[in-house]
Amino acid sequence: MKIFTTFASAAVLAVTLAAAAAPAQAAVFAQWTPDTNAADYKWVNNGLLDTGTGGHLFSITNLAQTTANAVNTHFSFLDPALSALAFIPAKFTIDATVVNTPATVNGAGVYSQTNLNGSFSFKYVGVTINNYLGSGINLVHNSNLLSGVFTDAWIQGAGGSGSTNLAIDQTGTANFASDYEQFVNLAANTEDFAFNLLSVTPNFGANAGAALKSFRANGGGNFSFGVVPEPATWGLMIAGFGGIGLMMRNRRRLAIA
Repeated sequence: MKIFTTFASAAVLAVTLAAAAAPAQAAVFAQWTPDTNAADYKWVNNGLLDTGTGGHLFSITNLAQTTANAVNTHFSFLDPALSALAFIPAKFTIDATVVNTPATVNGAGVYSQTNLNGSFSFKYVGVTINNYLGSGINLVHNSNLLSGVFTDAWIQGAGGSGSTNLAIDQTGTANFASDYEQFVNLAANTEDFAFNLLSVTPNFGANAGAALKSFRANGGGNFSFGVVPEPATWGLMIAGFGGIGLMMRNRRRLAIA
């Protein structure tokens, strides 16, 4: 299955961009949104009174939980070949740890926590539907929409907002797997992600020589990987993603109406 197909109307722009894009370019291919505004992340410093040099980041459905739990979300592929799989119900889990790595803070009050290692997954929780929305895709209950194992991601933020990230221009690594996305044009070792951390409570902070203080947060995120595009593919990536976003918004409005 080819990840990106052709938009003839963007051919001139596509050729220009492709010629300038010898290195791999990041393409967002999936995103997700939690079903509620309740906290779906929890970070726990591993020391008494937040004095530990490590911690645990995991998904939660209530604040009392101390291990990773699956959170109700809706997941969407932005890959045009999989655009029918938009805003579908999924269970999200993340489970990651930091060992012996104090946080840092810069002059603007932005806290950073590196050396986060772990895994995440999104499982489809709807019923099995063959030829979903006429797309030719068989959507199977409990199938793996997307999962991954990562090393050396980081948490960063100030006040009550931030993110958990892994980017191809940093030292961390990630390996993605999916029952649907084939990663045909994936450039090796370029998987990355960004998870929003919103309504961070208490606000970001760290004791001297310690990892981040414990907090809870809410947020969704997105996933991307580096591709070395063929000339026509950039046309779809630029022109197509806007159309897909509009389609998703319209579909969501219809579902709410």
